[in-house]
Amino acid sequence: MTAPVCYLARCDRGGRMVGLRVMDRHDQATWHCPVDQMPAVESDARAAAEWLADRLSRNGKAISRLVVDVDGGVCSWVTTNDTSDQVLRALIEPRFDEGESTQASRFPDLQGETALQPLHERESARKPTKKSQSEPQRTPVAALPVVPARLLIDHLDRLGIRVHAVEALWQAIAQAWDPSMSVGLGGENAQRVIAETQPIVAVVVLDPAGRLVWSWSHAGTWLAGGSLRLQTRKPDELPTDSGQATSAQRPLVTTADIGRLGTDWLAWSVQIGCLPARTIIVGDPAVDPAGLNAQGIAQALLRTIPDAAIDFVRESDPLGATLSKLADRESAQSPGIEELTNRPGRSHRAMYVWSTAALLGAAALLAVGAWKIWSMASDRSQEARSIEGQYLDLVKDTNLPLRTALIDLELQLSKLKQSRVDLSSVIQPPRPVLQELEALSFVLASNDITLRELSVTSVSVSIKADVADTRTFEELSQAIRSVAGSSITDWRTNLVQRGTRVECTFTGTWPPREGGT
Repeated sequence: MTAPVCYLARCDRGGRMVGLRVMDRHDQATWHCPVDQMPAVESDARAAAEWLADRLSRNGKAISRLVVDVDGGVCSWVTTNDTSDQVLRALIEPRFDEGESTQASRFPDLQGETALQPLHERESARKPTKKSQSEPQRTPVAALPVVPARLLIDHLDRLGIRVHAVEALWQAIAQAWDPSMSVGLGGENAQRVIAETQPIVAVVVLDPAGRLVWSWSHAGTWLAGGSLRLQTRKPDELPTDSGQATSAQRPLVTTADIGRLGTDWLAWSVQIGCLPARTIIVGDPAVDPAGLNAQGIAQALLRTIPDAAIDFVRESDPLGATLSKLADRESAQSPGIEELTNRPGRSHRAMYVWSTAALLGAAALLAVGAWKIWSMASDRSQEARSIEGQYLDLVKDTNLPLRTALIDLELQLSKLKQSRVDLSSVIQPPRPVLQELEALSFVLASNDITLRELSVTSVSVSIKADVADTRTFEELSQAIRSVAGSSITDWRTNLVQRGTRVECTFTGTWPPREGGT
């Protein structure tokens, strides 16, 4: 489900809120500020936000677009090579103690209350190169008073309502009526006709409130815009044979109004270097002898742009038709007014809070780490003092000079190392007794042999055993001399016959090893 579109109507050159108009695909509603001789912008914005929050409680908590009317807004141009917000404000909003500059005279004199935004800015305008810094260029800029819009957005943010994009009426008109952005006029066939060329399109909206709002766009990108005041005719002032419904007032368009519009267009064509190839007029002008009908408006425009194609869309409520087209879109496709679209809200404050919490946590961890390092340094200092005390005690015991004690101790240690005795040549390593026992166990583990005594010393190995006969003795003697893993190869034997058994003795000595291994 798409979020609804909201239109903010203002007066007093954009300084006062008049009302809101909310529209979605199936419903619309209108809210008007209370009539008061002493209006308060803050209280009106709060009341509007509360009404809108109650209205949106049934359709979600978001607005896809907040469209701000262009009352008090101006589109003009400045000469600069940098279109950053700081530079534009320095050019357009002079200080109080300075005289009014030539470029600032075309813009509203509302310091800090106006949103400034360059139109179709050059790619090198934001970050000027060395070449462009010395070549200022004419740059179109839109200035729109936005104090009521700021207050409304802030109150909506406090109530938990998110505004996805904030657009000026000029941008909304370009998004809604440019044929390259939607199927547009004439259905899908008309879209196929213009889709290949994508010409510059001029859209003129005749507001029944008494304003002519125009916007140039190319492929949905807003190029320029402006507005003119129009006369209006109330229902009782219209001729009885006009054939128009008398439920609402109608704008009265005169030849002078079209002449002023043509002058503005020619001036913008000189600055931009192009003219619209197609013009779409949305509205329902009053049929009055003093004014122009639809055909007369088209003919008057053709005198300014002879080759332009003009379409007239008869709408008694052109703003409602514009909002209806925008409500059918899934989401906003233009950045809108960057200052208002990117205005900090609850999400930004939450980000700052969590960032602060993370920094405090990191600071706490650093503090704990610093304390541990300080504790370790204190322990090392105590160890150093202890070692220093031991050194002083050693110096006192050895009666060595304090300054050269360490050098003297190192010299004495070096002499001791040089005079030490090599004990490996004096003390021989132990004999491999366990290895010898393991080797002999393979030979003596036989049923024909009865082991009487087995003695292993560091000098010799002695074995006494009984065998069945002389043949078994010969086999045992050969096995002992050739067993693998034995270190003794020199064996002496002795054989004694004692009745039915033969008693044999084997005696072996360890081989001598100089130095020991």
